[in-house]
Amino acid sequence: MNYAKLLNTGAAIMKRLLLAAVGTILIATTATPPVLANKTAVNSNVVQSQIQNNITPFNLVSLAYQGEFKNQDVPGYNSLLTAIRFGEISAKDLVKHGIDAGRLSPDTINDSEYISAVNSQLKRLSKN
Repeated sequence: MNYAKLLNTGAAIMKRLLLAAVGTILIATTATPPVLANKTAVNSNVVQSQIQNNITPFNLVSLAYQGEFKNQDVPGYNSLLTAIRFGEISAKDLVKHGIDAGRLSPDTINDSEYISAVNSQLKRLSKN
């Protein structure tokens, strides 16, 4: 008889331990995703900032040539060459479109050296 009582007590203890473990797992898994989401958001902001600061004038003009700024009404390929030759798009225009597309930092519009370098790249491209 004592053996049956001992089994029932052991089963009751196991049920309590199982419920406690499940509860702990539920709390741990529901609290973790927001923390990870915040870390991901911070990391993506850092990456975006690095992308904005590392795009060269050559890359900006290359992206424009490849049609990456069509959403900003910048033609690609041969149409871009024609627009450059007829003065329909300038270096400053392209920098503005790069900013609007999220490819450049807004401060770039005031960087005369950067704009001059973009202008040089546009001239080289239109001569080819």
